[in-house]
Amino acid sequence: MKKLVTAITIIIAAIFIVSCAKEQVKEPEKVGVDTNIVQVSNEQLAKYPVTGFAYKSSKVPPQSWDKWAKVAAPVVKGILDKLPEGYALEIRGHTDGRGPETAEGAKPGNMKISTDRAKAVYDSLGKAGITSPKLTYRGVGSSEPLSGADPKGAEQRRVTFQVVPK
Repeated sequence: MKKLVTAITIIIAAIFIVSCAKEQVKEPEKVGVDTNIVQVSNEQLAKYPVTGFAYKSSKVPPQSWDKWAKVAAPVVKGILDKLPEGYALEIRGHTDGRGPETAEGAKPGNMKISTDRAKAVYDSLGKAGITSPKLTYRGVGSSEPLSGADPKGAEQRRVTFQVVPK
């Protein structure tokens, strides 16, 4: 009899422990369609920076642009066409780490140069027939350097694209 009571007590304790310890299964957090489109678009856009800018120049290098436009312009156009409400495609100009961020004397500063680069690419897209009220531009100076590259190197002088909330 004593063995039976012990066995029943162990079984009840085991059931109690299992029921208390059992985690409730939660539904996985649903990622919104907009969030997914934004993430996939940004991953795609990261592959297509416009490069080849000369030091302190905002002139879009023709040879670099021609190569870029053949491959990347259709990608940019496709993303713009599918961009959900509340989002914009931002063209971001970048500079290397040389020079001041803001204007000093005769030096225009990295913020102005990077903004001019972004505007130049924005204008070039317009000339190629890619326009949209969802297309914006801004300069970020040298605040977003490429990881693993010389902060003062030519590869930092580029224009990138990013889908952002409006």
